Amino acid sequence: MIAWRVVLATAVIALFAGTLPAQTGPSAGQTGASDRASEDEIVVSAFPSNDIVVNGRAIRCRPSTGDPLDRVSIPGWPDYMMIVPDDQGGFAAKHVTEQITGPEFWQRVGVGMGAYRFRAPKADKPMCIGGRGFPGSFGGFRRIVDATPYRGHRLRFTAWAATGRAGQVSFWLAAGSNRLPDGNGLLKGDQFLNGGNTDSVPFGGNHGWTPILIETGPIHDDAGHISYGFNLQGSGDVWVYEPKLELIVDQAENPRTDDLVVIVGRPE
Repeated sequence: MIAWRVVLATAVIALFAGTLPAQTGPSAGQTGASDRASEDEIVVSAFPSNDIVVNGRAIRCRPSTGDPLDRVSIPGWPDYMMIVPDDQGGFAAKHVTEQITGPEFWQRVGVGMGAYRFRAPKADKPMCIGGRGFPGSFGGFRRIVDATPYRGHRLRFTAWAATGRAGQVSFWLAAGSNRLPDGNGLLKGDQFLNGGNTDSVPFGGNHGWTPILIETGPIHDDAGHISYGFNLQGSGDVWVYEPKLELIVDQAENPRTDDLVVIVGRPE
């Protein structure tokens, strides 16, 4: 088991050295937000970034100046909400569904979201979530995309993460169906088909830049959407850099067959 984890963890380090992503990070263009007020404060000119991680702990998350998603009114506890585009060219808070919003938009999701700060990625800058939530609250970022091009293939979600006094940070990659099991075409909230999360791997407190990998597949033929992202439970701050969703095409020899592979960090 130890050797197996070392092999996989070695593989993830190689993966982060530069694979071509199917879908990658920048999407603050979704908001039209200006970063002029804080552009000089958050710079990733070399990686890992000393501008984000100071003395082994991530700095506090700061929202982008003028982000219109920050102006959306959020109901309080205990509603599980998401912020998505509305029909008028703006954004709205709605009860959570598995709404496909495409590979460029990061939905905000959570319970008690008003206690959290969010910063979507822009260009090559990291994204972050921070706040002082209470037990049971959380804030997250997610993307939901059409599963059609991924059916029958394996998928990999990778990212770098750094935390500061974080409660628990979890990542996930999952495929779900938009139809009822009998195939009658009626819409359903979600039927889980593939994937999972990192909930079984404690990741909180203070961490420098740490590689994260979740892999699943082959994606079920009935999959209607793919969801991937991360959330912060409780208080603290998490920064995420270079989140990528990739179609796996490099496993001609010894392909993985596990429905779920999770790696957090390097081998000890």
